[in-house]
Amino acid sequence: MRPLSRREFLRLSALGGAGLLAAACAPAPAGAPQVVKETVEVEKIVEKVVTATPVPVQKFPGVKLEMIMRRSFIPEMNKLQENQLAQWAAEHEAEIEANFAREWREMTAAAVEAGAGGDIAELFQNTAHVYAEKLADLSDIAEDLGNRYGGWYDAAYQCAVVDGVWRAIPRAYTAHAINYRVDYFTEVGYPDGCETYEEYLDAATKLKERGLPPVGNTVSQTGPNDSASWCYSILWSFGGREVEEDGKTVAINTAETRAALKYIKQLAEVSSPDITGYDEGGNNRAFLAGEISATQNATSIYWVAQRQAPEVAENMSHFRYPAGPAGHQQFIEMNLLAVFDFSPNKEAAKAVVAWLMEEPQLSPLAQVGLTFYTPMLYYYDDLPNMPWNIDPKLAPLKGLAKTGHLAGWPGPASRQSGEAYANQTIVNMFASVIAGEDIETAVKRAEDELKAVYEA
Repeated sequence: MRPLSRREFLRLSALGGAGLLAAACAPAPAGAPQVVKETVEVEKIVEKVVTATPVPVQKFPGVKLEMIMRRSFIPEMNKLQENQLAQWAAEHEAEIEANFAREWREMTAAAVEAGAGGDIAELFQNTAHVYAEKLADLSDIAEDLGNRYGGWYDAAYQCAVVDGVWRAIPRAYTAHAINYRVDYFTEVGYPDGCETYEEYLDAATKLKERGLPPVGNTVSQTGPNDSASWCYSILWSFGGREVEEDGKTVAINTAETRAALKYIKQLAEVSSPDITGYDEGGNNRAFLAGEISATQNATSIYWVAQRQAPEVAENMSHFRYPAGPAGHQQFIEMNLLAVFDFSPNKEAAKAVVAWLMEEPQLSPLAQVGLTFYTPMLYYYDDLPNMPWNIDPKLAPLKGLAKTGHLAGWPGPASRQSGEAYANQTIVNMFASVIAGEDIETAVKRAEDELKAVYEA
């Protein structure tokens, strides 16, 4: 595999995150509780417990680790992780400088290009394939975790295993669903949401006819994560695909793709006119303001509503992305932990990653995140203190990874699928049709762009 050029790094570094750049907090005393004070209580006692094999705590005196981490929109998640890292540092006589940054993807790309500037990084989607040559082998950690925590979802292998080697640890995926107003959907006959895309179109049509807030599903370059989640999922659920299973043959120019685009055009006609202008938070704000009655998103809307708009939280819920002619196929966002192969402290870095993935650390993070961080290990599905097993409004998000896929499916995750994702080829194809471009032109342009990536 050839090294990436500077131009490729800049193109493949993904599109922003959430929050502001911040340093990790000072080390806390050993054994500090994993509870965010005055904000959220983390239940630490569960019915079943998986424990790591007891080994003496290895010390790393004088070692300083640098971490590049995703800054969550949920402040408690950032604080919890800072506390955890401070605890590990204190117990192991080491120092950790963790940057929880909005620009974590760009920072990671810069570190990989320079071959310096960090020891551990949080990766997004299938960038383990993009950066594989610069990432340490974490197979021993991944296999041990899988053996003790019930095994990995298939998508975990897809995003982290490169040529038979685990180049990252799939920490969690972000579960997306349709956030919807139960009161409005009840008025049009869908109190429990919609099971198919045809039902969703019917609900959207009736909402508009009755003068109720319309649906508002983001399809926009400025809202790339939400848009990719929606557009890829619709494409696959209608039987379309960007590439064949061989990961090389471009397959976007099909009747199934045209059917998906015809659907999105029909849906747009009864949707909010702002759907092609939303940024990553635009649909959230519109939903909370009562301007739209449904949108695709993670649980960030619900999290904010619980704290700032309780009347909205009371009247909203979630349902899974609908099924299409090809069944329920859903794009999932992956969050992974990786150790740079150029790190001078690989042993200590691997120890941190392994420790963060143990239940005493990962379970509280999943609880605080309200499915924003859903573990990729089967063990957590039925854990009693997980959000989807506590709050009925989150129950539909349980086990979404079972039908979850990464960009490029049904082909394997690869550098090429990562590049096509970064280019927003699929999102742009859908957005251009909504904007009035004819379907044939949109499909042909997407085909040309994909061939330049997969068949070059």
